Amino acid sequence: MSKKSIALMLEAIPIVSAVTSYALVVSKFDSNLIRWVISVTFLLAFLGFVFFFIGRKLAKESKAVLVLGILDLLSTVFIIGIYAVAILVFAW
Repeated sequence: MSKKSIALMLEAIPIVSAVTSYALVVSKFDSNLIRWVISVTFLLAFLGFVFFFIGRKLAKESKAVLVLGILDLLSTVFIIGIYAVAILVFAW
């Protein structure tokens, strides 16, 4: 397996985690398993900036890795935004 394909797979983790966590948070389903999955996916999505640096280190020249890296950074911003909204809601 090449460095580029490893970088692409690693870069996809935070993006999928952000989408999954958002879908589970807004869903009407609730159980201990779903709460655990939300916690893990929030953590992986928050660590998108780490995956960005790892992907850039593995495949610097790849445009696909660059685009996914930008989406990784946006997933981190997305999670920070969710926490900021939650803090504002509790502050009101």
